[in-house]
Amino acid sequence: MIIKKIRMVNFRGFIDKTINFDSKSVVLLSAANGIGKTTTIDAIEWCLTGSIGRLKTSFDIRSTNTDERKINTSGILKNRNSGNNKTLVYLWIDDNENKIELIREQDKDELDPSKSIVKYNGDANKASNFIKKYIGESFYNFHFCDVQKSLNIQSTKRNKLEILFDEFITNYDEQNQIVDSLSQFVKELDKKIEKTCDQKKEPEASIKLLKEQIEQRKEKSREINYPLVRFYKGENLDITHCSKEELIEQKKNLENCGYLVAEKSIRTLLENEKLLKKAAIIKELQLYYEKEEEKIKKCIEAGFIQNFDKITSLNEKIKELDKVSLKKNTIFHDIDVINKYLESDAYINYEVDKMQIENNKLEIEQLAKEIDLLNNNNKLLKLFVTLSVNKEVLIEYRHDSLVKNGIAFCPICGSDSFAKINENLILNEADDYIKKNGELVKIKEKNKKDLVDKTETIYQELISKAEKVVKEKKENITEKLSVLIKLKDEMMPFLSDVQKWQSIETNIDIKDITYNKLEVILTSIENRILKNDKLEKENELYNKILIVLGYNNENGNLSQTYEKVRNLIVDIYEVTGFTYEGFVTKINAIESILAQYELDHFKKELEIKIEEKNKLDNDISEFGKLKQLAEKKAKAIKEIVEQLSNDEYLKIGPILSKYYKKLIRIDDNKEIQLIHENDGLSLVDEKGKNIVNVLSNGQISVFMLAYFFAGINARNKSEKFKIYFIDDLTSCMDDVNMLAFVDLLKYLMETGNTIEQLFFVTCDNRISRLLKYKMEGHGIDLKELSEYDFDEHHQNNNEEKSV
Repeated sequence: MIIKKIRMVNFRGFIDKTINFDSKSVVLLSAANGIGKTTTIDAIEWCLTGSIGRLKTSFDIRSTNTDERKINTSGILKNRNSGNNKTLVYLWIDDNENKIELIREQDKDELDPSKSIVKYNGDANKASNFIKKYIGESFYNFHFCDVQKSLNIQSTKRNKLEILFDEFITNYDEQNQIVDSLSQFVKELDKKIEKTCDQKKEPEASIKLLKEQIEQRKEKSREINYPLVRFYKGENLDITHCSKEELIEQKKNLENCGYLVAEKSIRTLLENEKLLKKAAIIKELQLYYEKEEEKIKKCIEAGFIQNFDKITSLNEKIKELDKVSLKKNTIFHDIDVINKYLESDAYINYEVDKMQIENNKLEIEQLAKEIDLLNNNNKLLKLFVTLSVNKEVLIEYRHDSLVKNGIAFCPICGSDSFAKINENLILNEADDYIKKNGELVKIKEKNKKDLVDKTETIYQELISKAEKVVKEKKENITEKLSVLIKLKDEMMPFLSDVQKWQSIETNIDIKDITYNKLEVILTSIENRILKNDKLEKENELYNKILIVLGYNNENGNLSQTYEKVRNLIVDIYEVTGFTYEGFVTKINAIESILAQYELDHFKKELEIKIEEKNKLDNDISEFGKLKQLAEKKAKAIKEIVEQLSNDEYLKIGPILSKYYKKLIRIDDNKEIQLIHENDGLSLVDEKGKNIVNVLSNGQISVFMLAYFFAGINARNKSEKFKIYFIDDLTSCMDDVNMLAFVDLLKYLMETGNTIEQLFFVTCDNRISRLLKYKMEGHGIDLKELSEYDFDEHHQNNNEEKSV
């Protein structure tokens, strides 16, 4: 398989560059640093894998978080002038049978194969199959030898070194898979054991509870005779042959009897409490009737027994009276409001005044019109006034007309006598008219003012009268209000007691109550109040019944208890012959028989739970045995694989030592060993010293070169893609036996089966000339690329056409 040609578009240092390798077995990239040699082989690797090994390792070390990755990513793949354009690399490959065009393209500037698209002759699926078959996941590890690898090995952890030597030892994946499967099986068994132990908790808890319940039922199952006194109609007095369901039903009926009796007892106590409250209230009221009978009558008259609306009403009246503004524009409405709160004989009458005001307004309006007509809107009067003031202008007008036309007409009436009239007589009539009308306007103005003054006087008299009435009425209401408020405050305790009494006795009419009537009512109430012994008996009875029924009576008052007990009654019927002792005995007799039923049931349940627990214990034991067996097998396989691997790792050392000694200039006795222990791999010399610490940087590079050649040799039979890359090892070439190195390359290239194509990158002319001499001397095709070939401005026409 041979790479014939490459085209790089917006890739690192190239905008668009095509390089033809002329299908040569050896491609020598010989030029100065920074010209694009390494970029070219980076492009080959990226097109084949979607990544660049030498950059990816360094990038991951530098990029420890998201922010660092963003900063370090910029410029890692794209040409800095590419903008938003895609990065593309084309490879033309010849595998003797097929002509392949491999294209990879990517939008983003990052090293992530999943972000790019690759096609094999336009087909993405074929590209995926080709890469999987020929390239694999460790392309950089096995196909590249560069300085970066020498640097990386110094920082590689022991548990990561094994990856570098996978091709040297037997693949134990199947055996390791068995170990992993057994380990997974052990984990599953642990989960099963844990789950089964959790499952066992339930029967264990049930067993403990059942044993406690059995002991309790043994105590309750002693034989008790059922009392023969019937509490309710239909009660079965012979329960020895009753079924469990019949016993449960009869027990419910007995419990209902208990609730009925308890409800009756609590109701009696509540009624007694109500009587006690009535008696206390009546005694309080008697004191008021004895001392404040007159005030009580006033309270009744004021309606305070029902409410305090009278006080509220008086307050509202004051508010309404405060709202009246007593202005001219509202006076009649205000008087209407005031009259609502006056007696009919005290009404403020304003009809005559109102009519006089309206008549005056009409006359004032008429006079105003006449004055306006005479003084403002009369055009003739205006003209006369103007002419009187400008009499000289009029005479001048006549004179000019006579001179010009020989005749002059009156500008107002058009008479030709205007030319003959004496100058002193002109506008005499106008002056007389103005004088007469001016006197008339003055008379009408005076009449108008007199009417306005009369109207204002009427308004002020009405306002003064209304103000006086409002003041007197407010004083009267305020006085009444003060008396009522004082009465309310003094009698508030009495009124409160009346409300309490009415809340208990809704049919009480306080108007009919007197001191003597209260005495009669009090005597009647006191006769109905329970005596202490009866009171204690009722209290004790309902409490004892509720305790037997399991009712929690710790919280809540008597009224709350009564409501709850009422809700627990399921049926209403007559209870006769009830006694607390008989009630308890009947309940215990039924429970003793039910306890025997439950005892048998619990014993059967206990047997089932014990059997269930024993089965789970047996499962746990079996799982434990399987776990021990699986762990033992996994350990045995792992130890065998480790031993075999260790033996093989020991054999790798001599191979690496052989290549290393062949390439190194100094012939010494140093040996390289691979020690596999504690889940890691160590590279040491014959004295057990880590070679990273012992060898110089140049010698480590030679070691990696030896590793590179040893790997090619070890994988020769299995490798399908026999194209390799050596990138500028100039820094270590002083430590390399150059003749031995070139001879080794020549040998691997001559066979044709080990290396089908080699890309060799160098900036050292001495190495370049030696490689060319050796290759050409043995008939090995070689394509040399110089600085000219990497210059984008000197791309020849043939290359452009082939693209």
